[in-house]
Amino acid sequence: MPSDPRTSAALAALQKPRDRYRSAVAATLEDVRVYLDTHRAEAEDRLTVLATELGMVGAAHIDVARFSTLLTAEPAVDQGTHKILTSALEVLEELAHVSDEAFVVTLEPGASLYERVATRLADFGRAMGAARVVDAARAGRYRAAEHDRWLRAFPFGHWSPAERAVAPPVVVEVEGADLRPAGLAEFLDGAVKMVLVVRGEASPAPLVRLVTPRTFVAQAADDAPVARLAEWDGPGVVGLLPEGTARFSHSPVAGDGLAARLTVTEMPALDGRKRSGPFSRAQLVEELEQLKALQAAASAAPTIAAGPAEIAESADPADKLAAWLLQQTDLAGV
Repeated sequence: MPSDPRTSAALAALQKPRDRYRSAVAATLEDVRVYLDTHRAEAEDRLTVLATELGMVGAAHIDVARFSTLLTAEPAVDQGTHKILTSALEVLEELAHVSDEAFVVTLEPGASLYERVATRLADFGRAMGAARVVDAARAGRYRAAEHDRWLRAFPFGHWSPAERAVAPPVVVEVEGADLRPAGLAEFLDGAVKMVLVVRGEASPAPLVRLVTPRTFVAQAADDAPVARLAEWDGPGVVGLLPEGTARFSHSPVAGDGLAARLTVTEMPALDGRKRSGPFSRAQLVEELEQLKALQAAASAAPTIAAGPAEIAESADPADKLAAWLLQQTDLAGV
């Protein structure tokens, strides 16, 4: 288990989105397994019936297995397709039972936050890639040169809206000097949730650059905002930052206007700091000025409370995805 208690607490708070991802993968795994078992049983039954009907003489002169495919609306799963589906099944099996530790990314000093998060999401995305491979193989569109790599990595940029709705959460342990969160904006879509556990000195308001109307963003000292992030059905990021940094929360579920969404509880001073990691003092000032500008705008604007439509929980995406994965819906155009 993670050694940092903040990481353990964040991981526990994110159980719901973790279970949602696992549930979607497990449902897809079961659909693929049933498909394979059903077609194997149907093929065996057809062969038995045909062999009986043809009799000893007919069976001796006719390829029963080949003849069987001519009499069915859907051809039996051939050996090549069976091998492809089995490979996809193995990927789904692995990811359906992935450990809790797999949802934690620990960056070595100097490592790229963007690259490590992108790599971990691409690894989790193999479940989506496996579902695409299954669909392509069933439809006769499978091409090894294009599809095989999806079982090794499936980058977030390829994920569809349905797939992003069941995205796994990621907890990242990162040094303050390596905290460059702006690049994470690419991943804040669907239901992607990230928690940044920051070690050492950090800039005062690094996450303010990620505030957008439907993104949950918070900077805190404890994991209290993580529970609220877990309940939010959209994307979001929480930074667990050291003393001397801003404390704020931007919660889309709170209402339509910035006044409802944004709460600033602590605005630090720079205290003579000249820089933080790669960021100059001018950049640190810009972060705080941006947060102050948002706070001022929120104070000047009327509060608009969220209505039922905004705070209602969406339908279970695991159920939607399981049905979507093995039906010929919009995959051809992706």
